[in-house]
Amino acid sequence: MSQVKIRYHFNNLYAENPLQFQDIRLIQIGRIYCDFDAVIPEHIHGQWYELTLVRNGVGIVTTNGEARYVKEGEIYLSSPYDIHKIEAAMGSRLEYDFFAFYPTDPDIAQCFEQILSTLCGVQARVFQDEKIAYLVGNAIAEFPIKKDDTPELLTHIFHQILIYICRDFFKEQEKRWDHITENEMLCYQMMNYIDTHMMSLKKLEDLASYFNYNYSYLSELFHATTGNTLFQYFQNKRMEAAKILVLEKKKKIEEIAELFHYSSPFAFSKAFRKKYGISPKIMQKIAEKQKKSNHQGEEMLTI
Repeated sequence: MSQVKIRYHFNNLYAENPLQFQDIRLIQIGRIYCDFDAVIPEHIHGQWYELTLVRNGVGIVTTNGEARYVKEGEIYLSSPYDIHKIEAAMGSRLEYDFFAFYPTDPDIAQCFEQILSTLCGVQARVFQDEKIAYLVGNAIAEFPIKKDDTPELLTHIFHQILIYICRDFFKEQEKRWDHITENEMLCYQMMNYIDTHMMSLKKLEDLASYFNYNYSYLSELFHATTGNTLFQYFQNKRMEAAKILVLEKKKKIEEIAELFHYSSPFAFSKAFRKKYGISPKIMQKIAEKQKKSNHQGEEMLTI
């Protein structure tokens, strides 16, 4: 499988300094046309939501290790701190828009928190809404911002998009949980909370105050329902996210350890070694050697 093969890419990225549209922060918006077998490599999201809106072709979106085919007209909702990958399906060219954001208005933020509690698997992340696709397309057309009235227009567009998202998900909420027991629902909600708060959740006991249950009860329920402990789930999710950051090499090992609330870089490296069998720095060296080897192989093929 090849890496990114882009025919067209229009990207407005503001991750380091999000644009403010009243109570909505814009992280990224744009359009991308991928060639056959293209792959947008695995990466970790920050504390934002993202829509992937398929305009043409068929793709595969993989979130936290779970893959889902998406086709024209479908919209995929990604959550904060998702480990995310997008690829064109075999023999297909994938064209999609993307819109990454986070709301600061308490009511809208609460709406999205409630949506997160229903996202039991990647199937629940996919929906269709022509109104949202149309609005995102209109917003993309306003970039780069050159007109004085554009910020006001984009504010209205973004608010409409978020309202429609909330409507769409709440409309399907009752159907989604028809076959789920109350215990399974609570476990899904705990997993989603951990997934989307892994960098702000300092200790698992904090789940008790959020869900208004005794922590011992939550822990026993989770183990009885899933067969795993809450600590195992939490540790695995932190390590998966940490591995992405280690391989990206954009942050120092000490910074990653602090980001995930380890007591020291040594404690983080010890946990990392227990999970993957090697230290973070050795994993970086192996990845770098592999990258150089692949690059040399590609050069030989072109000679």
